[in-house]
Amino acid sequence: MKPGAGYETMDDEGVLIGFYGDDFSGTTATAETLTQSGVPTVIFTNPPSPSYLKRHFPRVRAVGISGTARTLPTDVMKQALTPVFLVMKSYRAPIYLYKVCSTFDSSARVGNIGKAIELGIEIFSPEFVPVLAAAPKLGRHTVFGNHFAAVGGGETFRLDRHPSMSKHPVTPMQEADLRRHLAKQTELISGVINILDINAGPAMLNSQIDKFVSAGVPIIFFDCITDNDLNTICGTIFCRTSKIKPLFFVGSQELGYGLAAACNEAGLLPERDKMRLPDKVGTDRGPLLVLSGSCATVTGEQIRWARKNGFVDVSIHPQDLLDSDKKNSVKQKIVARALGALANGHSVILHTAIGPQDGRIKAMKEMTVKLSLTDTEANETLGNELGDMARDIVGNSQVKRLVIAGGDTAGRIQQSLQIEALQVSKPIGIAAPLCYVFSNKPEFNGLEMAFKGGQIGSTDYFYQVQCARTAGFEELSLGEL
Repeated sequence: MKPGAGYETMDDEGVLIGFYGDDFSGTTATAETLTQSGVPTVIFTNPPSPSYLKRHFPRVRAVGISGTARTLPTDVMKQALTPVFLVMKSYRAPIYLYKVCSTFDSSARVGNIGKAIELGIEIFSPEFVPVLAAAPKLGRHTVFGNHFAAVGGGETFRLDRHPSMSKHPVTPMQEADLRRHLAKQTELISGVINILDINAGPAMLNSQIDKFVSAGVPIIFFDCITDNDLNTICGTIFCRTSKIKPLFFVGSQELGYGLAAACNEAGLLPERDKMRLPDKVGTDRGPLLVLSGSCATVTGEQIRWARKNGFVDVSIHPQDLLDSDKKNSVKQKIVARALGALANGHSVILHTAIGPQDGRIKAMKEMTVKLSLTDTEANETLGNELGDMARDIVGNSQVKRLVIAGGDTAGRIQQSLQIEALQVSKPIGIAAPLCYVFSNKPEFNGLEMAFKGGQIGSTDYFYQVQCARTAGFEELSLGEL
């Protein structure tokens, strides 16, 4: 069967951008960029059909699907992504985006971006696949094909020398040249359009793209340092799209800014359809619950700051959650301590590590080996157990706001909370917004959640989330289940 055959299709008016996020925190960050740009955006945990969108979310112009491809073994990626891509294709949108982390962490074994590109070419049949990993607002830049990333808001490192990403426990980045890195994941060849050609403007960009397309090069990387570079690239590429050859883009969450700007420039988003988030509104939501499965340096600094400033922190030893004899009693103690602190008005952080040097990381690896588990199986189990604790705490307290720290953790926890969809309610710094939860479970419907990547956010991020004031769910909701 031809890809897409037998699926529903949308009318010409409707979805402008369909995107898949390879982890949960990055998906919400993409929704944030689009929402801030005025594009009505909702994220779904399962791809909705066009008819479902028309009935339940008729105002939505950007549809996101949150996934876990960043942590999936390569041999299951095609099976996991094919049905999602086929439903996305049925939206008949001019733009499709496969959102990857702006540190591009992936490997031939896990989170294989090359495999996703191969599938995207098969299903969407684009003229070529542009790849832009940079996120200038976050301090992630690509220069002459090599990628750089800042630590928090501080020093910038070449990716293979980055203190966290070069030592990532699952996908350590040991190559800064993105073409060389991707070449380990696919046999498809790639080219790069460098910053000098980008600075020369759209005519030069198109000329360079034409050369690669004529030579049969299917993947083109783009250097990017500034927001202006990003807008120039997105605008130029968008002008090449059509319903016959839609755009299949691969890159960071900040592509949302550039792609939204291109849609606005083309007159595809009238003022009457634009999303507006109210500024200073809302009421206090009470104490905050944080669940952190991140071992990143930035998250570790955030936990330390919060602990010194009134948050109650509860250590979780992840190896105990892999032990079938211990886990139930351990979970009961953790939940009881969290509920007690919340009842006394304290915000609470549950954490499995504080920074990359935490001894619990080594203990988790040793238990994984002892139980003959793969890293994927161990992380799946850990995420499920954290999700169970989150469900028990939220369901038995007055918590109205929850943060999940760690992009690899979030996708698994959301399943326990039976989240069906998410809508941005308020940006918190960059790339980690608060979102309203759509759930068929009354105790979770309307809950506010933030999904924060490990390297994202200022030192006082958790406090900012606790203090944020937002409008009511019913006031801003773009639809209903």
